[in-house]
Amino acid sequence: MIAKGVAKLREFAELRQAERVLTGVAPFDRLNGGLIRGGICELTGAEGSGKRGLVFSMIANLTRSNNICAVVDASDSFDPPSAEKSGVKLDKILWVKCGGDPKKAVLSTDYLIQSGLFGAIWLDLSLAEKDFLDRMPSSYWFRFKVGLKDTPAVLLVTLEETRLRSASHQSVRVEKEASEWTGESGFKVMRGSSVKLEMRKPISMTNEQMSLTNEEG
Repeated sequence: MIAKGVAKLREFAELRQAERVLTGVAPFDRLNGGLIRGGICELTGAEGSGKRGLVFSMIANLTRSNNICAVVDASDSFDPPSAEKSGVKLDKILWVKCGGDPKKAVLSTDYLIQSGLFGAIWLDLSLAEKDFLDRMPSSYWFRFKVGLKDTPAVLLVTLEETRLRSASHQSVRVEKEASEWTGESGFKVMRGSSVKLEMRKPISMTNEQMSLTNEEG
């Protein structure tokens, strides 16, 4: 028990000292101080929670800072027009379409990390089958963690439920609070939504709220 406690304290100290990159998403940056370079940030939430919209905002800021980013799209659900509307510079994006094959997405992410060419990599497993995620060895997540160490890259992983556990450096739960609609009755269009960000790793005593201007899951 004492050894485990010492290891936790050492990990916490390392996280505090790690170099951060601001995302431009003020609520997230207040909770985390930004993304950890050489680290993994896990973002979880139900479909329609707003986690993809949150990632769009993060990647928009990263591409504006001339970072080349990769989108590993397990379900071929990435929508370039929505990303561009959120401020993402598409000429700074490598889009890896995986045809609904999450195994291909995981292997592609491994290759991209090893290349050392990207400021950020987004692995979107939001729609991956639970059976696949249950069978996926935890060693893959730790392989990513080791591969990223001492690099300037950031790995963003979106999932419905947490999976990475100790392999992640940061873990945030995204929950939709409210939706804003515009238009006449029967012809309403969602204008935006308010979401809550709950910091699960490192543990935070506070939550943050933010508004999204699209309905990305």
